[in-house]
Amino acid sequence: MSYDKYIVSFSGGKDSTATFLYLLEHGVPVERIELWHQEIDGREKTFFDWEITPDYCRRFAEAFGVAIYFQWKEGGFYRELVRKNSLTAPNCFELPYGGIDRTGGQRGKLSTRCKFPQCSPDLKVRWCSSYLKIDVCSSAIINQ
Repeated sequence: MSYDKYIVSFSGGKDSTATFLYLLEHGVPVERIELWHQEIDGREKTFFDWEITPDYCRRFAEAFGVAIYFQWKEGGFYRELVRKNSLTAPNCFELPYGGIDRTGGQRGKLSTRCKFPQCSPDLKVRWCSSYLKIDVCSSAIINQ
């Protein structure tokens, strides 16, 4: 199969690194690969993730000559964690030709989170990956 672009949701960890290397080893041209990193803390302050992660991902991409784009939920993990009687925050994402777009956070019903994500397969209580990674990444795909 051949695609115009191969998007790798890239955390900088072993799984996403292996996925990227797998594509290269199987002849996918580096110019067709994009690394997409979801900044779970947003851009305001570091709360949960390692401070060095975004820079590490940037430097990894630079070393391989591959494009990297960042996505995040406004206010990140902390804002979602303490959300009380409000909407979930908008999703933001870098655009391929520069700039940042923003979507969501304007409709839905007011709700309260005020709980830490639990270790459970149930996404009703284990919300970190779904809200801060999967939804943010899919929002960027849909809105480009």
